[in-house]
Amino acid sequence: MAIAVSEGLELSQEYIIEEILGLHRDIRDLSDEEILYGPSDQNGELFRKLDALITLEMDDKTAQEILQKKELEPVFTDIIRFRNLYTVKLETEHANEVLANESPWDVLEQFPFYGNYLKLVRTEYEGIGLKPGDTVAFLGSGPLPLTLIVFFREYGVKSIGIEQVSTRANLSRRLIEKLGLSEDITIVNGNHFSLDGKDFDANLDSGVRALMVAAQAESKKEIFEHLLKVMPLGSRISCRIYEKGLRKLLNGNCLLDLPEGFEEQMRVHPEPPVYNTVVFLEK
Repeated sequence: MAIAVSEGLELSQEYIIEEILGLHRDIRDLSDEEILYGPSDQNGELFRKLDALITLEMDDKTAQEILQKKELEPVFTDIIRFRNLYTVKLETEHANEVLANESPWDVLEQFPFYGNYLKLVRTEYEGIGLKPGDTVAFLGSGPLPLTLIVFFREYGVKSIGIEQVSTRANLSRRLIEKLGLSEDITIVNGNHFSLDGKDFDANLDSGVRALMVAAQAESKKEIFEHLLKVMPLGSRISCRIYEKGLRKLLNGNCLLDLPEGFEEQMRVHPEPPVYNTVVFLEK
């Protein structure tokens, strides 16, 4: 399946749906292991096709009508699974390349989306109102915790990364150690239930100033229900979501509406090459 659209051509729903179904036919039978450990060339091509598909320029009305089709829900579930797992594959491979190299920082910066993280972290640093020496927590830090690394390298902000898959948490700890950042970045093997809110205080320099929720951290509904119970009043949270065009399908069951009990302070829309909207909330 090749996605090639001439500039200015209006896309029909039928065309877009056929592209979605064509991609789905290529990925629906892939097991988790085949995505994580299969040939990079084949799965990489599928990943690039998916990226081209979700970034097609279209009006939000058309995209929303497609995303609301009940018959496509299983298709979107398979597409999200593929993208999430292949992203883990890319991050894992790059983390191992950093570990194996004598110039780890040079290799780290070669990650294809490194520039995206520079812009995304700057948005969060400014939006939360952080300063050097502050500490943040990040839910869903993954095997290659670039958010945490960029926060410290660019702004001197320390962090606690929370990763629920133990092998990914262990790999990221080794990476942090290789980069000489173990005193500034801590990786915890856990999930949102690991958060009890005791260390969070936006008004104390010694406390965790804010919690950031990764775009792939799921389920958002369950996460925010727990945070509502345990986070102290005044807690600040930033949440990464997708809300433009077909990128919305990557949210899965993410809540696009404001979670009850949290007040939205600001919403920063993405500028290329960043895809994520960042929503800033306060309890």
